[in-house]
Amino acid sequence: MNTNKLISLLALTILIIVIPAYAWMEPTRLEQSQADLRQEFVSDAAVIYVENCAVCHGAAGEGISAMPSLDNDGLHTADYDTLFKTIARGRYDTAMAPWHSDEGGSLNDYQIDELVTLIRYGDWTQVGELAAQRGLIPPTLPAAAIEPERLAEIAALNAESGSQWAAGMQLYAANCTLCHGIRGEGSDLAVPLNTPNIQATDVVELQRIINQGVPGTLMAGWENSLQPAEIEALAEFLQNWHLIEAEGIELTPPQPIQIDVDNPEDMLALGERVYNSTCIVCHGEEGSGGTGPVLNSQQILTKNSDEQLMQTIINGGLRPNSSMPAFGDRLTSVEMEAVVSLLRSWEPTAPWVENPRGTAQGGGPPWLRATPDANNPIAPNTTQGQGQGQGKGGPPWRNSGG
Repeated sequence: MNTNKLISLLALTILIIVIPAYAWMEPTRLEQSQADLRQEFVSDAAVIYVENCAVCHGAAGEGISAMPSLDNDGLHTADYDTLFKTIARGRYDTAMAPWHSDEGGSLNDYQIDELVTLIRYGDWTQVGELAAQRGLIPPTLPAAAIEPERLAEIAALNAESGSQWAAGMQLYAANCTLCHGIRGEGSDLAVPLNTPNIQATDVVELQRIINQGVPGTLMAGWENSLQPAEIEALAEFLQNWHLIEAEGIELTPPQPIQIDVDNPEDMLALGERVYNSTCIVCHGEEGSGGTGPVLNSQQILTKNSDEQLMQTIINGGLRPNSSMPAFGDRLTSVEMEAVVSLLRSWEPTAPWVENPRGTAQGGGPPWLRATPDANNPIAPNTTQGQGQGQGKGGPPWRNSGG
């Protein structure tokens, strides 16, 4: 009898301890379980997205042309029902088709739930990386396009300057979208340009900025890359961009491309495409150099391994005063590997360049590195050495009277 009582008391004691402990740990367990489910759903949904949705919404959810971006705060916080119904039923009078099997699509409830989870919680950078690994390269860096008929429409907007605007828009699409954005919205590399402040800036001042660049920023001078007439057209376009947009004329974002990542020729072609849209402005055509080092040189290519070249692209320039931006968060690993492949393909014929990093790469002497004070310019000392070097008076022995 005493034994039974002891066992009962022990069991009761265990219950008194275990149940509160379980209740205390349960919220954490539930939270972790939910996090694990979200992770599983996002992982599965990324594959569904790449195979079905990326062709319209972009490999990294960035949106293509009229198809909206999915990587935005509005959708991250949208309620579940709205997202589920939009995917399942589509949107009337738009290109968004229904995807639920009951509506003629190919997805079930579970798969649409996964896509909703991706939209609300997913890391779109990693989705883009997955797409690249499967050969679908995000179209974020190549130049935007504008159709010839749209250029004609721009030219017709203004009898005197319309053709300048059209030429300027073409130049912007080919040279400026990487840093300033396809719609002039700016990026972490450069300021927005499609703004009232730019439109109010004198066109001569805009030409000067394009010509000379902006010290202390990544904005290099374009006077050696563009002709004076091209710089003038680009400035005219920037000043009148809002008038062009008011007519519904916009740059068309580039489409994703599909490649075979196991095909060396495809990878070389991709490397050339990324280099020409991203690197050429600083490193020159075929790595010939410019504001950046000559990449097509024995010193650069034999000294650096593929891993070192990759790390430079990922992290940016490591040398003092280098303006090389980091591209690790702007390019996928496939794109960066393709660029390294392109650089390596130059090595067999790369010349020996006396100074591949160009002149004046050391930042100057210490006394010349301080930031100038625009309010206190240094005036020349008119008393020190007066008369010397001016053709006045000559040396002392000349006036000795001898």
